[in-house]
Amino acid sequence: MQPNKSTLALPKPYLCSVPGSCAENTLLVRLPEIARRIIPENQFPAEINHRLAAFIAELPDSLVQDIQDQTAPDQDLWIQYLKPYQGLTWRDLSFFVCENTFYRGILQAVRYFQPGPTQFDDPYRYQKKMGLETSLPGIQSLAARAEVWLEPNFPASDALNEAIELNLWSNRADLSLWPAGAEGTLSNSQLQQAVDFLVVNQLPDLVSAILNSGTGLRRIDFLIDNAGYELVCDLAFSDYLINRDLAGQIHFHLKAHPTFVSDALVQDVNTTIDFLCQQADEKITRLGNRLAGAVAQQKLVLQNSFFWNSPLAGWQAPTTLQSELAQAALVISKGDANYRRLVGDLHWPETTPFEQILAYFPTRLAALRTTKSEVIAGLHPGQLAELNRQDPSWRTNGRWGLVQVMSGRLS
Repeated sequence: MQPNKSTLALPKPYLCSVPGSCAENTLLVRLPEIARRIIPENQFPAEINHRLAAFIAELPDSLVQDIQDQTAPDQDLWIQYLKPYQGLTWRDLSFFVCENTFYRGILQAVRYFQPGPTQFDDPYRYQKKMGLETSLPGIQSLAARAEVWLEPNFPASDALNEAIELNLWSNRADLSLWPAGAEGTLSNSQLQQAVDFLVVNQLPDLVSAILNSGTGLRRIDFLIDNAGYELVCDLAFSDYLINRDLAGQIHFHLKAHPTFVSDALVQDVNTTIDFLCQQADEKITRLGNRLAGAVAQQKLVLQNSFFWNSPLAGWQAPTTLQSELAQAALVISKGDANYRRLVGDLHWPETTPFEQILAYFPTRLAALRTTKSEVIAGLHPGQLAELNRQDPSWRTNGRWGLVQVMSGRLS
């Protein structure tokens, strides 16, 4: 299945071989740095550290090797994923294929799926823990605000606007780009941006659609991105939707194994809720307890799929996952990597309508994203030139965001 293939031809992907591109910089600089950080941030046996060093040495000019992770549950999937890339170097890969293959290679190097002392040991656990702990001041403010949203006389439209804006700009906290505590990382108080920094602003459409759904949407699904502060914002938004009866049930779609450093797993959601429940601040504790109750009552459902760790585009999702997503009245996609998957990380002309690319998607969808890679769709004619004039690196620096909604009424 391709996006609206009767009218849209698929353009070329973003490639790691393009000099000066975000993809090339990721391959040459960011990915080796991420792999090198894993060694001091963990206490892996020397043999694992040697495996990591050997993997780093493959970048960027060695041939891409098959994933040879015997007994791993996704081994057969990766055999199929990498068939088209036999005989290619890392530099020859598309950006999206390169990143996802890299993160799967890290897991093979640390023997994540293999019996032994490192089995199921998240190599990014330290970064995730630091990201959550250092965001505590922001979490305190968020928990206090979450209680205001739930006050009976507080306007629902105001609460939704605030919750969605916070949810959007929390995507700035991405540990694959800005490690926890790294110099230059924005504090949580700086995460919220002005409306002027929204390159596409369909926030009013999203708020209106949710509020005008009558008795509330039967189910809202989130394609979750980062653990840490962003995940807390996802949880606080969900807490509001559930407790104001705007959604009968929330489903979180999470990664099946560690990837992109801070991408959230089911265990990260459980760890985060436990963290909230254990804080001295009573408002944080109450938020945590409400969320724990939502999980226990199946109002908040946590699920994962290896598809979200794959190098595949959104229209290549297995039919079982498409059927699952179709049960939602609305899917909210969080973050840059999920956006790249949805549009295939391809060179779409910038004015290509978002809803035309997403014509394949089985239900209504809203994308909340800060821009950290070059792909974009849905701009107005002339907008690209103006954005390039204002900020030449607007596509990749995380300062700009979008709220993009597929057309049509939600039900």
